[in-house]
Amino acid sequence: MATKDEPLQLGIDIGTSSVKLSLVGPDCKVVHGPISSPSNAVMPSVSAPHDGCEQSVWLIFQTIEESLKRIGSKLLSRVSKIGVTGQMHGVVLWKSKAVSLCEGALQLRSSDVSPLFNWQDGRCSPAFLATLPQPNSHLRLATGHGCATLFWWVRNHPEYLDQFDYAGTVMDFFVSALCGLDQPVMSVQNAASWGYFNCQSGTWNTEILSSAGFPTRLLPKIQEPGSRAGSMPTAWFGLTTGTKVGVAMGDLPCSVYSVLDTPTDAVLNMGTSAQLVRSMPEGFIPDGRTDPSSVEYFVYFNKKYIAVAAALNGGNVLSTFVDMLLRWCSGLGSNGPSDRDQVFTKLIHLAGEVETDLVADPVLLGERHRQSDRGSISNLKPGNTDLGGVFRAICRGIITNIESMMPKEELRRAGVERIVGCGSTLSQNMILKEELERCFQLPVVYRDEIDACVGAALFVQSTDWS
Repeated sequence: MATKDEPLQLGIDIGTSSVKLSLVGPDCKVVHGPISSPSNAVMPSVSAPHDGCEQSVWLIFQTIEESLKRIGSKLLSRVSKIGVTGQMHGVVLWKSKAVSLCEGALQLRSSDVSPLFNWQDGRCSPAFLATLPQPNSHLRLATGHGCATLFWWVRNHPEYLDQFDYAGTVMDFFVSALCGLDQPVMSVQNAASWGYFNCQSGTWNTEILSSAGFPTRLLPKIQEPGSRAGSMPTAWFGLTTGTKVGVAMGDLPCSVYSVLDTPTDAVLNMGTSAQLVRSMPEGFIPDGRTDPSSVEYFVYFNKKYIAVAAALNGGNVLSTFVDMLLRWCSGLGSNGPSDRDQVFTKLIHLAGEVETDLVADPVLLGERHRQSDRGSISNLKPGNTDLGGVFRAICRGIITNIESMMPKEELRRAGVERIVGCGSTLSQNMILKEELERCFQLPVVYRDEIDACVGAALFVQSTDWS
C-alpha cells in the first residue's frame, strides 16, 4: 500500500466512448480508480454524412479535465509520471499553437483543430482502398486507419489539409498539448495502427506516400512506447510543473499488459469492439508482407509482438440492437422502458431463460479481412423469434465471429490453457460469458477491474526516465 508521501503514476485512457483514469502506487497496486466518464463527443460528419464517424476533440479534453477534478488535487500532486493511452487508428489534424496549457486549464482554439476521425470511420470503401499504393508493412490497411483517412482527404478535398501543420492520434495531440511540444511524437504502436509504417525499421513509408501525393509533412516523429515525450511546463488540476509525460501508447497493448500474466493465457478484451490476443515468443518477427488473414501481429512492449484478432464488432452490436428496439417501441407508441440500461438488463434476463437455434452473424461493420460483409440472421422459424432468443443468438454470433478469427484449435497449438476475459461489455453480460465458455471450451477467468489506463500507468512506472 502506497504511503501518503510516495509518488504515484497517472494513467489516462482516451477511449471511443469514455475517458478513464487511474492512479497506481509504487507497489503496482491501483490507489484510485479506474474512474470512467462518458465523453459524449460524437458529432455529425459534414464531410462524409453517411459513412463518417467523427468526435469533438474539445469535448474529449473537457472530459479529461472533469475526470481530474473527480480525483482531486491532493492525490494528483503526488503524480510523478503520466502514461497516456487510447483508441488506436484515428486521426486529428491541428495548427501550430492550436492548444496551450495556461491558467490551469487546456485552452483549445476549436477552429484550429479538426474533429477526431476515429477508427469507426467508414469513408474509405474497399474500392477506394484498392486505389491506394501497397504499404511496405506486415499490417493491412483498412478504413478508419489514419493514413487511409488522410488519403481520402487528399483525393477529395486536398485544400482541407493545407490549413493544418500536424496530424496524430487524439492521444498524440493531448500529449503534445500537455507538454507544449513544438512537434508531435507518436509511439511505434500507434504509427503501426495508422498504416504505411514498417515496424522492423521503425519508419514511415515516406517514399511510397510521397509518390502518391500524400502530405508526409503531417506525419509525427516516432518514439518507442514507454519513452518520455516531455514534461508539463505548468501546473494542471493539482499535477505539478515538471511532471513527466510518456509518448502516447495504444489502448490494446496497454489493456493486455495489465492482465497477461503468462504466455499460456490469451486475453479477450470486449468493449465497443473486441480483441482476442495471445503473446508471441521472444524474438518473433512478422513476415514483411501484408497478411490477408484475420490475425495480425501488433507491436507490444520491449520489442515484442502479440497476435491479435481484432473484431470491429463487439459491444457496439449490442448497443445498436438496443437502440433499434427503443426506436421500434417509440414508433409503436409503446410504454416500455426508455432507459438503455433497463433494456439491457431485461434482455440478459430473457436470454438467460432460453436456448435458441437462430444463427446470427452480427458483423454490422464488416471486418477488416471481410470488409464487404454485413450482418445477417438465418434459420428463422415461427417458434424461435422470441426476444430472449434473438438476443442470445446475437451474443453467440459475436463470440463465434471472434472464434472464427482465432480458432480454439489455434490457441491450443500455441499452448494457450486459459482465457482472461475483460472489458465492460463482457463483464456486465452473463450471456456473452456463457457463449464464450461454450464456444472456446477453455477455462475463463474474468478481470472486471482491469483497464488500459491501469496498463499505461504500470508500464511508465517500469521505465527509467531519469
